[in-house]
Amino acid sequence: MSNFFNNGQRMPNIFERARAYEDGNEGYVQQQKPKTNIVINTNRLWYGEDSTVSAFLATAYDEQGNTIDSMRGYFLEPGTDYNRAKREGSDTAIMSGEYEVIPQNEMKKRIAIRNGIKENNIALKYDWYIDNPPGRSGIAIHGGKTGENTTGCFIPGDSFEPNKKKSNYVINNNQKKEELFRFFDNYGHNGIKINVGPDLEDWYK
Repeated sequence: MSNFFNNGQRMPNIFERARAYEDGNEGYVQQQKPKTNIVINTNRLWYGEDSTVSAFLATAYDEQGNTIDSMRGYFLEPGTDYNRAKREGSDTAIMSGEYEVIPQNEMKKRIAIRNGIKENNIALKYDWYIDNPPGRSGIAIHGGKTGENTTGCFIPGDSFEPNKKKSNYVINNNQKKEELFRFFDNYGHNGIKINVGPDLEDWYK
């Protein structure tokens, strides 16, 4: 195999290519990610003794703010008690509000900065986190089925079964989680926001 281009110039070796990549000079090595972002709107619509169910609509936008894709589903959270929602370890749904959804590596960076510790001293279990809800930490989006599987986190599902006396539970939870995470990977390059609690005016249209 020749080590030269057609014009007779020598091809850069692996070390030269690595340096060029780090310097941002070798454009064919890495394609620029599209500047798309995601907004997730949720509506808490069913309250059980130990769990809360929200409908969600996740919408992807391009750089000009045009809608390019969307998906719907449900989130299962613990029971809602706004008197305790700001207490760490309260095992309740978080406060309504607007938050960022960030990947594990970014969550580690933020925890390290806020607490003045090294990132390699931080152990996180899940892939995606909801950043900095009031009084709470470690709130993630992950798999599960019932209110017993969450102490504040969001469990996605395709549908749900309401049961006020026992636990609500979500259906097709693992499939929905993977679908949502693919959506994040495909469109969340320029940020992901989640609005917890407001009504979805077009949900039933």
